[in-house]
Amino acid sequence: MLCSTLETLSPLLNQLDLRESTEGYLDPLSLYAIADSLGVRLAPGVRERQSHPRYLTAMAVAAAVCASFDEDTVASDGVSPPWQVFEWLMVEGLVRTQSEDKPLVGLPGRDKVGRTLKDKVPVSARTYLKTPSVFGFHGVYRLLAKTLDVVNEDRLGELGYRLLSAWEKAQGLPGFYTTNSGVGQSVRQMLQTAVQEGLAAGHVTRYPGWRGWEFFNTHLHPNDFTHEEAQLIAIALLDEVTPYREQTLRFLTSREGQKAWVGRDEREFHQKLRPHATPDFTALLDAIDHYETFSRMLQDAFDDCLYHLSQYRHPQDFKQLGDLPSIKACSRDIPKLYRTVSDALSPFNESSRFETTFRRFADPLPPAEWAETLLDHHREVQNNKPPNGRAPWLDWFANGKVMVRAGYVREEGGRHTADYVHAYRTMPLYSFAMDLGMLSS
Repeated sequence: MLCSTLETLSPLLNQLDLRESTEGYLDPLSLYAIADSLGVRLAPGVRERQSHPRYLTAMAVAAAVCASFDEDTVASDGVSPPWQVFEWLMVEGLVRTQSEDKPLVGLPGRDKVGRTLKDKVPVSARTYLKTPSVFGFHGVYRLLAKTLDVVNEDRLGELGYRLLSAWEKAQGLPGFYTTNSGVGQSVRQMLQTAVQEGLAAGHVTRYPGWRGWEFFNTHLHPNDFTHEEAQLIAIALLDEVTPYREQTLRFLTSREGQKAWVGRDEREFHQKLRPHATPDFTALLDAIDHYETFSRMLQDAFDDCLYHLSQYRHPQDFKQLGDLPSIKACSRDIPKLYRTVSDALSPFNESSRFETTFRRFADPLPPAEWAETLLDHHREVQNNKPPNGRAPWLDWFANGKVMVRAGYVREEGGRHTADYVHAYRTMPLYSFAMDLGMLSS
């Protein structure tokens, strides 16, 4: 299941901007957008790429350090704002000072910076992540920071100020931001100077012996939450203004919820969550369940088609594809499921998008025609990908036959399990709970 696998692993593949893949590897059936919308409703601000909420503290510190710069300030490279230079410094500092007892798991940009240091060139826009506003830690956690009011438009929000105050006190850095004097004041000035000079040069200007590197390891390591910071973020995540996230997290951190999540099966977890959910949340879980059943059937049928076509070195007709069991099952069951899914999505304003995207699957079709409809749907999805479309994964021939392209040959077909195709934030929420000390013993 290539689309969801790459989406889940994208933060680990930060040396690539997968969105620029020539052929458009991601989401070949346009299933992701609705799933993502439902995931946003379930856990506002939380994204699958997130794992360590202490980056919120780092963002608050960055906002404090960069507060003296004008909003439109950019580096001499013409693209990098002050917070980006701070991020370069922090990632380099963590990479330089990493040790076996404090591994850097889930640090965006770690590998890029490691190679840059090995090559003895400075960290810059050219040597850092290709799309740092998406894949750097500011990009990964910005939505959550805004949702929790840690940082808004790169300025401290209410929670950000409280978080920074707690951090400053726990780290023994009075004067860093919330008071007028103390040892923290000189530390902030040291960081401001490093950012200012980085802006002027368009790259990190500090040398290996700079004392500031150890600051990031000692005071901002993603695994080193203080009790005060953790408590503030945990309370914010459990805010009942976002009840679905709150209900999910409370169940997930209970003994029953932890047991339900042992197998990392999100469908099973949601089934165990239902008795603890309010009626409106149950409706959202129903929508996810029905949509994922639909997605799994389409994805498995598509993967089976690719696998079948991969067995041949010449074009095949749709009659052969129509003989596949998954195609027969889809041609029989998808039209009935289509209306169920549309109705389940209606309370969440997604039925219109569903019907627009998948309208061709609403009516019964013979298996061979259904297979052709599925592959035509894929071709249309690829053609409509911005900015100028992407090539489909198959070639069509004038005789009505089709052949899988070399880059998409498969050694196996669909999963044919009850697993969700997409992810719905349970994994990052569980990682948050572990870091924040929220799990019931």
